Amino acid sequence: MNLLRFFRNLTLLLFILQFSTAFSQEVLVKNQDYWFYYDKGYLESDWTNLKDLTNWQKGLTPIGYGDKKLTTRISYGGDKEKKHITKYFKKNIVIDDDYIAYEFKLRRDDGAVIYVNGKELFRDNMPKITIGKTTLASSTIKGAEEKKYHQFFFENNIFVKGKNTISISIHQAYEHSSDCIFSLELIGHKNPEILSFVLENKERTNNELSNKIEILNSKLEHDKIVIQKESLESTNYNLKIIVLLIIVIFILGIFGYYFTLLSFKKTNKEKNKKIASLKNKNNNRDKKIMMLTTNLLHNKQYFKEIKADIKGLKTEDKKTVKTIINQIDSVLERDEDWKTLTEHFNALHNNFYDKLIEKHPNITETELRHCMFIKLHMQTKEIARIFMIDPRSVQTARYRIKKKLNLEESENLRDYLLNLD
Repeated sequence: MNLLRFFRNLTLLLFILQFSTAFSQEVLVKNQDYWFYYDKGYLESDWTNLKDLTNWQKGLTPIGYGDKKLTTRISYGGDKEKKHITKYFKKNIVIDDDYIAYEFKLRRDDGAVIYVNGKELFRDNMPKITIGKTTLASSTIKGAEEKKYHQFFFENNIFVKGKNTISISIHQAYEHSSDCIFSLELIGHKNPEILSFVLENKERTNNELSNKIEILNSKLEHDKIVIQKESLESTNYNLKIIVLLIIVIFILGIFGYYFTLLSFKKTNKEKNKKIASLKNKNNNRDKKIMMLTTNLLHNKQYFKEIKADIKGLKTEDKKTVKTIINQIDSVLERDEDWKTLTEHFNALHNNFYDKLIEKHPNITETELRHCMFIKLHMQTKEIARIFMIDPRSVQTARYRIKKKLNLEESENLRDYLLNLD
């Protein structure tokens, strides 16, 4: 009798415990529940805040492709070898009770990022980088792992009272992945004992983070060494390039200098040749003028001698003699030869006469002729013979010309006239 009562009480206690446990938790999202999904391509980064789901479809989990036991099958795009990396899921839930903690049971193939009310809550099998629309999962899920539900516990502050939105992106490990699976169960817990799982989840997360940080630090250190090595190699390479460029520039500079020097010598030679040619030309012109002047001098000297001979004739026809002498004097005094000589000289010497007259309007014709002969480097005696005057008269004429040209006593008349061109 006592034994029977004991078993009856034990059965009642187990029933009470089971009943209390059942009522200490509530399934908020079933593992077979309706979700909105988007499988038409990629969405922008703010898709978690999207309110208008007109272009989205609705299906019952598990959702995906490539598995026989899926309730809802979705599209992966038009290319089997280049499937969409990311699929998007959304569900609105209402929290109207006080829960101590929440439990997520996630089935994902390959990786997943879970957002609550637009903010990331956690990620599973995803790299610790900024998530984009083409971010690949960390690893490929195969075999029994594809059917496994992964548990995650969180405190009660992840949701707000009232309406909440859960957004989930499922990511493939590579573009030609054979399957994609998503399902989620969300449980709200009221039993305080569940907090130990929350703490355990936090500790596990922290340990995972510590391990990952350690791995990252190790990788960073390795990358730093690699970068330093590459930088050193790059620096050495750049130095070699710079040295090579300097050598090339130096060689090009030598060639450039050599060819410039050759060009300069050639140009200088051509200039000297032209100068020599001009000098020869000027000398020839001056020789021509000298010849004209000499001819003029000889002609006048010849007429002068004839005049002297005629005067020495003893004849009674003095009238005829006088007429001839007058004609000779007329020839000697005629300026046509001078005019021809002056025009020729002026043309050959860059309008020397015109320039001299322009600068010194009060200069006389005779003084201009003196200047012409001085410019031709003729000596005083030669000029005296042309003008049929005494050499001292030529010196006097030079002195007067210097005065008219406003030249200082120390200045040379010939230099002044030579530079007038």
